[in-house]
Amino acid sequence: MKRENLVTPEDLGKRVSFQFELPNGYLSEAVGVLERWDEEAETYFVRKKDGSEVRVPVRGILFGKVVPG
Repeated sequence: MKRENLVTPEDLGKRVSFQFELPNGYLSEAVGVLERWDEEAETYFVRKKDGSEVRVPVRGILFGKVVPG
């Protein structure tokens, strides 16, 4: 599967959508506001509508984009 991540750390504060692979091999999705970028861990942090935070490691991203919203 081709991986394509169109989200960058400069997109902080924007609404984003990620499809990513979890360490156990399952797939997950995160849609919400990009709150922060941890450069050392190469991980995005997304705040979902319900208030929960999702960690999205760059190495697991299958697809990522900024979405209207």
